[in-house]
Amino acid sequence: MKALIVLTQPECKRIMAKGILEHPSFKNSFEKGKIFLARGSTNAYILEEIKKKTIQKQFYVAGQITGDKEFEKRYGGVSADKRMKEIVIEKKEIREIDETKQEIEKFSTEDLIVKGGNVLDDNYIAGVYIAHPNGGTIGNILPIAVARGIPILVPISLIKRSSEDVYLLAQLLGNETFKPELVMGHPIGLMPIVGEVFTELDAFEYLFPEVEFVHIGSGGVGKAEGSLHFLIIGEEDKVQQAFTEIKNIVANEEDYLPFIE
Repeated sequence: MKALIVLTQPECKRIMAKGILEHPSFKNSFEKGKIFLARGSTNAYILEEIKKKTIQKQFYVAGQITGDKEFEKRYGGVSADKRMKEIVIEKKEIREIDETKQEIEKFSTEDLIVKGGNVLDDNYIAGVYIAHPNGGTIGNILPIAVARGIPILVPISLIKRSSEDVYLLAQLLGNETFKPELVMGHPIGLMPIVGEVFTELDAFEYLFPEVEFVHIGSGGVGKAEGSLHFLIIGEEDKVQQAFTEIKNIVANEEDYLPFIE
């Protein structure tokens, strides 16, 4: 049996948030170790799933891409004084942190870093945009994580696929290589992330392991701009169950409205 679904970007983020909580590394570190949950729109949904309550997701971000008609805000962000503090979860307990690098220096291979990305290439290598001249959050955490072997999970939507190699893009970009007047916002560099990519398809695999999901297309009009389209294949009762559960999960999902200063 087959079924078809269309998921908007907020709905995709909700599905990924629910799925990542079922990932073995996440579950293990949540129970026994520490998890650093970096700022990011998808991670804001993960934080909601952990807290089991609604938060002001638009403030759990640093950089963000918007469609604002003030073009200089398209490669934009939320100012530091308005951002929510990033969090570390230690043995199920959530605490806010002030200094990311100092916290990551306490991490071991039993812990986990969750950091979203902006670009996903055909080799499933993710990259993150960097507006900060010293590398921002990823610049603070990646050297320590790679040196020690601390696992990184990278929740990233399939809508962020690029046909270009992330390592090539990293060489082409650079936040000091642009004239400011030729950028719709902040100039950016791009850093490849050494980590395990986690997309909507991975979330489906954890949430609905008895059926197969196929990404068949993307996009649409109105609220479906940025949407993803999936085919579900499997036994009739399992497909029906997955279809119904997904409809229930996303039925009341609100639009994500970014905070633009």
